[in-house]
Amino acid sequence: MATFSWTLPVAGPGGHTVGPDAGQVWEGLVHKAENPSPYVPAVTACRVLERFDDGFLREITVRDTDRVHERVTFEEHERVVFRPVDDPCIEEIVNELGTDGTGRPTLTLRVTLSPAGVEKAEQTRYFLHETKRYFSDALQFIVEGLVERHAR
Repeated sequence: MATFSWTLPVAGPGGHTVGPDAGQVWEGLVHKAENPSPYVPAVTACRVLERFDDGFLREITVRDTDRVHERVTFEEHERVVFRPVDDPCIEEIVNELGTDGTGRPTLTLRVTLSPAGVEKAEQTRYFLHETKRYFSDALQFIVEGLVERHAR
């Protein structure tokens, strides 16, 4: 397996404007899990299929074509873990709430490839590059969505 991660501050434009606090970021992450389209433009639809004590099973539609089932769990008001049920290349995706040196909230997006994903990255030109680009771009959109949600 291989894991990649990116971290951004969750702050207003340019990092200067007051942004959401950690509690508001957490509420936004929970909202994003059930309603990802405003945060991740590539996700064009989502429906919750089954609920559990610690999360739910959802079906998302990516770019109006690919359907992916994910088991979503919430951990300690710090982490939302997405485990694709039917994507052989991705083991898990984690959204983790943290803080920077000044105490402001940060968001880390961590993606772990499965052994099949690592093999595909080794054998398929651009797979790893495109996967990293997709998720690093997604983090930027998520942070922007969290800040915008707070500003309303």
